[in-house]
Amino acid sequence: MPPMKGIMHSTPFDILKRHDDGSFIWLEAARDLPGAQARLQDLSATTPGEYFVFDQRIQQIVAKISTRPTAN
Repeated sequence: MPPMKGIMHSTPFDILKRHDDGSFIWLEAARDLPGAQARLQDLSATTPGEYFVFDQRIQQIVAKISTRPTAN
C-alpha cells in the first residue's frame, strides 16, 4: 500500500534487521536519524547482526551497521 499523501509520520525512520535468509524484520521506529543511528549501535552491541535505518519519506536505507558474532 503506498503512503498516504499529506500525512506526516511522527516516526519516519524504521529500524530493521536482516535475517540469515536475506529477509528483513521491522524492530522499531525512530523520530530522527541521530536517534535511529544510536539505536543501531545499541542493538548491534547487544545482538550482533546487520541492522538498517529506512527513511519512510524518501523510501531509502539511510544508515546501516553490520557486526558479526565473535568466536569463543
